[in-house]
Amino acid sequence: MSDRALTMQDGPHGEPIDLAAVEVVLVSSGHAALDHRVFEKEAVSLARYFPNVRVVAAHAGDARRAGIAIFGLPASTHRWERFLLRPLRCLRAARGACCPRVLILHDVELLWWAPLMKRFTDWRIIYDVHEDFGPLMLRRQWIPRPLRALICRGLEQLERWCAAQSDGIIGVTETLVDKFSHPRRIALYNLPGQAFIEQAAEQARPLAERRYDLVHLGTLSAERATFLGEVLAAHFARYPQGRALLIGIRPEQRACFGARFSAERVTMLETTPYQEISGLLADCRIGINIHPVLYPHLRCAVPVKVFEYMAAGAGVVTSYLPELHRLLGDDGAAHVITVETPAPERFAEEISRLLQQPDVLQQHQQALMQLIRTRWHWEAAEQRFRQFVLETFQQ
Repeated sequence: MSDRALTMQDGPHGEPIDLAAVEVVLVSSGHAALDHRVFEKEAVSLARYFPNVRVVAAHAGDARRAGIAIFGLPASTHRWERFLLRPLRCLRAARGACCPRVLILHDVELLWWAPLMKRFTDWRIIYDVHEDFGPLMLRRQWIPRPLRALICRGLEQLERWCAAQSDGIIGVTETLVDKFSHPRRIALYNLPGQAFIEQAAEQARPLAERRYDLVHLGTLSAERATFLGEVLAAHFARYPQGRALLIGIRPEQRACFGARFSAERVTMLETTPYQEISGLLADCRIGINIHPVLYPHLRCAVPVKVFEYMAAGAGVVTSYLPELHRLLGDDGAAHVITVETPAPERFAEEISRLLQQPDVLQQHQQALMQLIRTRWHWEAAEQRFRQFVLETFQQ
């Protein structure tokens, strides 16, 4: 640990601060304590410089891992419990004897309490925004349709006002963080870490030896699950002996896919530990990312699964997402197949074309793995992240 990491001048009242006396608390009401962004990326990165890092989130009891204390909370049992009661439980658990304290809030329902925390405590508050929350309400089926637009606008205004009371904003994409006018804001893309990349490279098999033609990683809405089913049907019409791997499927979706496709054609896994993901992806030739409709909240989205596919040496076929396209740039986009027409048949055509041209697929694989190693990884932004947290004391 460097001397700069041990002591920092110009604290909140001009005094020097010994960082050994500072506690950084990452708080989430909606994510698990071992969530790959909350823990594997942010908490682990901060623990390299701050001796006292704690995570408050859903976990089976208190624990300590990689030098990081975990204050475990029971999982939410109901939507209203998460939004109304859980934030209070999280913030109560975030208290401690160590002072000064930095809280990094990972959910918007925690942000609503930022103005009160700033008024009655000396805590420094950073809001880590993961998604475009207001427009996402337009897609929530549990909200009556006539109220969705009104709730969307109201929550957007409330989110911006509460975020303005914080000491800084972190966003998962440039477009998302630019929605806030806060003078201290930074974009930290949710990219794979070097440990994941190295593990995936070690486990990667030659493309010809991989068991699965296709893989989809992550949970699916009902609409996207239906669309994925059509993509698979169109693919199997071309490749009757093809195989697909679906990771993160919900139980009810598992039943639907199982009724439509045989177990020999489609392998389905539900909740899968993050440590096992790289090995699974390394056995797949092509990873797909599907969004049949470009809803407003998706205009800020960059799915981390796309880069995890790349790290494992899989080709990528994805729906068009503006922020993803911007991040890829010309050199990256040249090796990623983007489907701008949201039709299952178009996906199947592009998948078929890649599988019929193994040399082209291998060229894409090699180029993307090189870009992941040199550019698209979490550690490329780790120094900026650490400095952002350090400078929070100087405001």
